[in-house]
Amino acid sequence: MRLGRTLPHLSKLFEEGNKVNKVVSIEIASQVFWIDEDAYQTLKDYLKQIRQQLASEEFADDIFSDIELRVAELLYGLRSDEKKAVTRTQINEVIEQVGFINGEISDEEIPRRAYRDQQNKILAGVCSGLSQRLRVPAFILRVIFLALSVVFGLGVVLYLIFWISLSKNTSRADALSAQGKRPTASEITQIKPAKESPLFQVQRVIFLPFSILGALLTVFTNHFKKRKQGYFMIIKNLFAIGLVLLSLLLFSGIYEFNRNQLFSDFTAWILSGGVIYLIVVGLMVYIREYYLPKPVRPVDKKLKRGALVPVTMIIAATIYLNYTHKEHAHELVDKTFNLQSSQLTLAFVEHDEMNDYAGTVRYRIKTHKDGEQQVNLAINYSSNGITQESARENIKAVDYFYTFDKDVLKLDHYWNLKQDALRRGQDIEVTIEVPQGITLNSRWPLVVKHDNDGYQYYTRYYWSKSKEEVSYLSSGEYLHEIGETYRNKLSDNERQVLNDKFCEEFFISESWGCPTNIRNSVTDNYRFDRAFMNDSQGIDQIREFLQPDRSLFVSNLTEIERLINEISIEYAVKGEFHSYVEHLIAIKAQDDISLSLADR
Repeated sequence: MRLGRTLPHLSKLFEEGNKVNKVVSIEIASQVFWIDEDAYQTLKDYLKQIRQQLASEEFADDIFSDIELRVAELLYGLRSDEKKAVTRTQINEVIEQVGFINGEISDEEIPRRAYRDQQNKILAGVCSGLSQRLRVPAFILRVIFLALSVVFGLGVVLYLIFWISLSKNTSRADALSAQGKRPTASEITQIKPAKESPLFQVQRVIFLPFSILGALLTVFTNHFKKRKQGYFMIIKNLFAIGLVLLSLLLFSGIYEFNRNQLFSDFTAWILSGGVIYLIVVGLMVYIREYYLPKPVRPVDKKLKRGALVPVTMIIAATIYLNYTHKEHAHELVDKTFNLQSSQLTLAFVEHDEMNDYAGTVRYRIKTHKDGEQQVNLAINYSSNGITQESARENIKAVDYFYTFDKDVLKLDHYWNLKQDALRRGQDIEVTIEVPQGITLNSRWPLVVKHDNDGYQYYTRYYWSKSKEEVSYLSSGEYLHEIGETYRNKLSDNERQVLNDKFCEEFFISESWGCPTNIRNSVTDNYRFDRAFMNDSQGIDQIREFLQPDRSLFVSNLTEIERLINEISIEYAVKGEFHSYVEHLIAIKAQDDISLSLADR
């Protein structure tokens, strides 16, 4: 069994010194050692004798290379250099430990070492290597790892840990260490290439996917080893591009960091300078290390050590910033305005994009049932601070403007911080409650969303300056787009509510499953409520009307209502889906009458 590769033989490279105290530099098993001339001659004679004793061996070259490797391992432990060369006494000690081919085989056992067995491997040789160390059949270990993989991937994690931790058994000396035997020359000679047992062939079939994976990994590993320089160049250049892009991103982040007023101007500029220092030093080190020719003047160690200062400052600033956000406070301000007509206009003030504002205001619109022509404005201010008191003080640093005049509610798109105030997580959310039965005009389109408080509408801001005003009819808890565009078909918001109620009625799932429920046939959907199985054909016809790639007209609503009435299950109370369909038909009829009167 060949466990290692052919290694370089002992070769004399050059000699230094004089006749009195001559030191020789030798290379053995790809390692360079400094050795006295007498010791060199002793070692040379020893290896020559080993070569003669192996003359009749079938695998003489491989065995000699493994013995040579064992000698190199022992010499490496002596840590020789030009000033402290290996002596003849030390060489004799090494020879005594390795011994000769015809030496006695000792029964002494040494602590077993674990390696990855490359001869009997399925994937990476972990199990076959551990089997020698633990004296357990490799098949049992493979089954254990496979069983543990079912337990949250534990087997995979353990296998990867052993894969990374264990070395390959690349020589006969490694194989002897795995068996608990001392790697002497006589023991190394006794190891012969082993033949694969029929049981191992059966295991290869049982673990065939892993055998294929192991073979592919071996091919890819060899491929990368042969072309590692080319791949290193690609990775090096990609990493350099990543560093440049990261640097540009950090420079952009520095601008936003100073604009957000997290610290005082002086502190912000100090931290920004520290980040710039790290960027410059990092790029300088990387370029000098991987792109400039050698030898090159290295980056001054003082510059590298100086990077610890900005790193410490940034870490301290981050800790302090988290400390200033420890407590959270909010303040709710309620305002009420009386409408003089049945129309309300929402006018959102958009500022010059070059101005620096602290943040945008989030708006949501809902209806109320008070029966009065009132508009309720709920402004929720929130902020963080070291204490509750400081968090409330930070709320006072917020400026936000709104006005109500002649049924026009003018709202600021932004809120900003007062002069010299610092950003501490300040935010504003505004809830506008409008009465039912009025017309709502908005410069920003509204998007419907469903939450614990029912259906609410959120503003959708576009950067385009040419936005047309959209009109809505407030009816029940809904806002319906009205006008010529929506005269005979449903808007996106109306379709969204209709889809939600359809899914809630006929499917058992959360709202996230609704898009799938709409697209797939009810007979193929495991979320379909089996209580409606007898009416699945009619419900599937309704589902076809709700497909996202087709328009939904008022005439389709009439057909949907007919299909609902044909459902065999009798409700004690009319279902929400049916009620909303009737609601939509009534709204569209009302809008149609209004537009007809306007045309006259």
